[in-house]
Amino acid sequence: MKPYLTPIAMVLAAGLTLAGCNKSPQDKAADAVRDQANASASNVDAAADAAAATASDTSSAAAAGAKATADAMHDQADAIKDNGKAKADAIEDGKVGAVTTSTTTDGDTTKTEKVVIKK
Repeated sequence: MKPYLTPIAMVLAAGLTLAGCNKSPQDKAADAVRDQANASASNVDAAADAAAATASDTSSAAAAGAKATADAMHDQADAIKDNGKAKADAIEDGKVGAVTTSTTTDGDTTKTEKVVIKK
């Protein structure tokens, strides 16, 4: 498994664990938003780390550019997490609606559930 897939797998496992709890549709939707934001941010962070790693293999000018790119990508990942948290909080507070789709597989059976939460 590639190193950047590990955080995504952990987030998905945590999301599936939480999906089994008796939660309101708003809480489930908010958790899904948080999980997706964290997974997206992890992908951006992994790409930033890869960009930073190339900095050590290049000239000082190129290294400075790669470091600046990596820093900007880490900032973008933080913004993704912050926006996901804000949206999830708004869903839980009933300020915005959401549509979530979850798919679970149990042996040979796959179940897809779509939840629409209106404001």
